[in-house]
Amino acid sequence: MIDIKLLNKKLLIEFINHSNYNTLDIVPITEHRALSQIQNPRLHENDILLLLAYKEKELVGYLGVLPDKINFNNKFEKCGWLSCLWVKPEQRGFQIAKLLLDKCFEVWENRILATEFTKNAKKLYDKTNFFSDLKIIYGIRLYIRSDLHTLLPPKKRLYKKLIFFLKTADALINFLFDLRFFFWKFKIYNATIEYMNLLDNEVEEFISVKLRHQLFKRGITELNWIINNPWILATPDKDIKNNKYYFSSYDKSFNFYALKIRNSNKQLIAFMIFSKRNQILKLPYCYYEDGSLKTVVDVIYYHLLKWKINTFTTFNPDITLFLRNNRTPALFKRDIKRHYIISDVFRKIIFQDAFEFEIQDGDADCSFT
Repeated sequence: MIDIKLLNKKLLIEFINHSNYNTLDIVPITEHRALSQIQNPRLHENDILLLLAYKEKELVGYLGVLPDKINFNNKFEKCGWLSCLWVKPEQRGFQIAKLLLDKCFEVWENRILATEFTKNAKKLYDKTNFFSDLKIIYGIRLYIRSDLHTLLPPKKRLYKKLIFFLKTADALINFLFDLRFFFWKFKIYNATIEYMNLLDNEVEEFISVKLRHQLFKRGITELNWIINNPWILATPDKDIKNNKYYFSSYDKSFNFYALKIRNSNKQLIAFMIFSKRNQILKLPYCYYEDGSLKTVVDVIYYHLLKWKINTFTTFNPDITLFLRNNRTPALFKRDIKRHYIISDVFRKIIFQDAFEFEIQDGDADCSFT
């Protein structure tokens, strides 16, 4: 008999503050991720954030949900993103994941979306017949420097035993190929960069006019929340709790960088947020004036070299097209895609009439990893 416990904001706070939390062999959520969820400006008091599956008082599975709002016809509708789904390996095959999903759909009234899921999760979602496609967006990944010791081990266990040799290969390859950067002296002409820790009214005014076709329309309140409440914390040595939590929670470095870009007349022409995890760079949010794309790309190139980035990923359609069709500092580049799905019931509510919409790279929970 599987018992499913539901945690809203109040119960989640009690859960992580309980004396038993630190004694758990498996934690269904880290303290900092729980606190981030609790600070979510789109959270309602009774939203279910975490579903726990117990079998004879043993935690055998959990499912996390990130509350959000979807915009259509200039009004917001409540929704939730599936953000993590885990079942204890010994208990797989007993329909625990299906039970968690069924309960999630019930308490969220079918207002569920998902993205960045694994192949196994996609198979599960397909079997439920709950979902249909929302959108597939296409992007590009630049491989600027060799990073074999990061890219290969997740693919095969054998590579985990070869970490030392992969790191050595990376060092040799990068020693040789980094010489090309002497010929890539990126300068940002007729523009200046301002770094900021807290987004201000100027940013709010700038992006507000560019949110017209955005499906989730995250403003500075949501963006400040993301920047200041990460799900991955930087630590030289991975905390022991990381071994208790299946999903990413700690790494050697993880930072958000918010940038204002001004032209020679001091006018704000672009606002962007980078997320940098070790030497992997992403662009969760990017807004710019017409005619400023080349400057935005120059700013990206500048940071690729400044931070010695190994890989850079973007799904921004304009930037993707530019990087695909022009010379870049990458050793090679690869086309990629991201799949968004939505519950059939919720889709019928939102998309009664067809309309064009855009999704930022960082929407859903994609900013946090």
